[in-house]
Amino acid sequence: MAAQPVQVAGYPVITRLGSGGMGTVYLVENPQLRRREALKVISIAETVDEEFAQRFSREAQTAAALDHPAIVTIYHHGVTDGDPWFTMTYLDGRDLRRASLRPDEVVAVVHRVADALDYAHEHGVIHRDIKPGNIMVTRRAMDDALDRVVVLDFGIAKLTTATTLTAPSSFVGTLVYAAPEILDGKPAGPASDQYALACTAYELLSGATPFDADTQTRHIVAKLTTRPAPISSHRPELGALDPVFDRALARGPLDRYPTCRAFAAELHAALQRAGTDDRSRTLVTPATQVITPRPQTTPPPTVSSPTPPPASSPPPHRRRWPLALAAVVAVALLATAVAIGVVTLGGDDGATSDAASSPLAATDAQAQLSAGLGATCSIRDGTAYCWGDNTAGQLGDGTTEARQTPTRVVDLSDVTAISTGGPNSCAIAAGLAYCWGNNDYGQLGDGTTDARLTPTRVAGLADVTAISTANWATCAISAGAAYCWGTNDFDQLGDGSTANQYRPVRVAGLDDVTAISVGVNFTCAVAAGDAYCWGLNDNGQVGDGTTTNRARPTRVGDLDGATTVSAGAATACAIAGASAYCWGNNDFGQLGDGTTYGRRTATPVTGLDGVDAVSTGTANTTCAVAGGVAYCWGANAWGSVGDGTLTDRPAPTRVPQLSDVSAISTGERTSCAYAASYLWCWGFNATGQLGVGGTDDRPTPTQVTF
Repeated sequence: MAAQPVQVAGYPVITRLGSGGMGTVYLVENPQLRRREALKVISIAETVDEEFAQRFSREAQTAAALDHPAIVTIYHHGVTDGDPWFTMTYLDGRDLRRASLRPDEVVAVVHRVADALDYAHEHGVIHRDIKPGNIMVTRRAMDDALDRVVVLDFGIAKLTTATTLTAPSSFVGTLVYAAPEILDGKPAGPASDQYALACTAYELLSGATPFDADTQTRHIVAKLTTRPAPISSHRPELGALDPVFDRALARGPLDRYPTCRAFAAELHAALQRAGTDDRSRTLVTPATQVITPRPQTTPPPTVSSPTPPPASSPPPHRRRWPLALAAVVAVALLATAVAIGVVTLGGDDGATSDAASSPLAATDAQAQLSAGLGATCSIRDGTAYCWGDNTAGQLGDGTTEARQTPTRVVDLSDVTAISTGGPNSCAIAAGLAYCWGNNDYGQLGDGTTDARLTPTRVAGLADVTAISTANWATCAISAGAAYCWGTNDFDQLGDGSTANQYRPVRVAGLDDVTAISVGVNFTCAVAAGDAYCWGLNDNGQVGDGTTTNRARPTRVGDLDGATTVSAGAATACAIAGASAYCWGNNDFGQLGDGTTYGRRTATPVTGLDGVDAVSTGTANTTCAVAGGVAYCWGANAWGSVGDGTLTDRPAPTRVPQLSDVSAISTGERTSCAYAASYLWCWGFNATGQLGVGGTDDRPTPTQVTF
């Protein structure tokens, strides 16, 4: 442990109170007032520049302006020697991480925290990090009754989401309490704080957490696609609370209680109905779930320093991953690197069979393969197959049972295109569009928000030629026009609004549409030979030379004669003139130009000629087919580049073993390709999405047997 400093920012240090991912807290003495205060130094890994200092000052002032008995008082703040800090009221109490509370005490805590949160929300402040460790309680000496209940760190979580935290596990501690919309990359709101408070209350009452998972990825997938375990499954006598938590922990923010106070009131009433609101009963100590990454077996990848871009390009900068689902994955990547053997199931070690036996024609092969989030889908002889995670019914086999090998999608025939992009999947069969799986945001397009375990027809579309689904949004091409539906927080549906759509809505301004792709909160299409994108543009992924979000289709700059397009996390790629171009975020070299500098307009991918297919995924890997050869580049900590290493690649790297490649797809750290008559997959495999009969990761291609 580092030596305790004598003073911090001019405050004499009495003792260290504790430390964590967000910083270190000291008990100090205010030299002017001779008063004991708590001083927190916020841990960040990047240089504190003037912009950050100003932002920190604004957030600290906003937090200091809150005046509520259950919100800790901020006294002073500043930046000293590059370290941001603030002082606050010192409370001689304990947080709730290891607290044992009676039911009546849990109700009291939840009521006071709820009141504080609603007060803050009324003043335009979102906490963003409610959890047991951020709730402090004190007790009266005379009778050990609860005295004060105080919420810590208001506004601090917002600051840390804009910086790189020193500790790789800092986000892991809050993952258990993070609302689904935050993992989905959407802004935190009052309902997000309510969700976190409900997770906290659930834990205080039951000693368990709402979702049980042993890895970060499984926890994320469970939270985004399944319902929480009823609290009665842990405490049968608390069955009256099941509907309360079912609503407070709803995946959709609008489905939760209107306020935190309303949730607290319902919780109190339900506890009274359950007959557990007595003062004699002590609950078990909460066992905050620790999600441990797999042991590190190789050093983290090292990327050589990139060549600076030409003067005409945007200023170089390194940006963190967006705090969407990919941000949580980033934590795992920092802490984990795996090296595993290659196992080939069925067939030869290499794909060298006669190309004439391939079931796929080169012109439509790309539409018949889709690697998504925890699941993969493909088409063989007009039949759709999916495998991997199935917690939301996204495999379309009528069950929610995970499958580690290809499983037929029921009720579909004459299938010509398929797409899976999260907790739902879609396909085209006999010219009609069908979707299945999770439907929280209407992304199945049947006019409801009801989940479907088997394919359901998308309303109102005929003569469908292309379909793409990802991140709770879906788009399709029908009779040469583009239609989109589902979540629309960032205008990714292209209808000029931010309202969710439960049926297909035509994208205005596009005619003769020939390709379409949905990414993470943005969408791209090809119309009349030009590429267009719209929606979120914080990394320049719309490609118009700016970082301004676009509510309508906007033409991609520096790109003429586009034939296809692929949208990923915050990166997009296209083919024009048999060359590949990419733009947007480039933190992992996923643009393929040999650097890690982001680009706001189309930039050529180096070293590829005769490009037939391109795919950029939601975990910052990109793949392409050029001259019948498969290439991948970008993020590779889970082997999704397929070159047998775990080293990121800023330029196209040939995927070994494969020849006569006709289609390729990369998704959430998993990649697949058709080579000759065989399907091969590689990369991350926690939910069996490689389709090879197990859950071991594969850093080189492994054959999938149908």
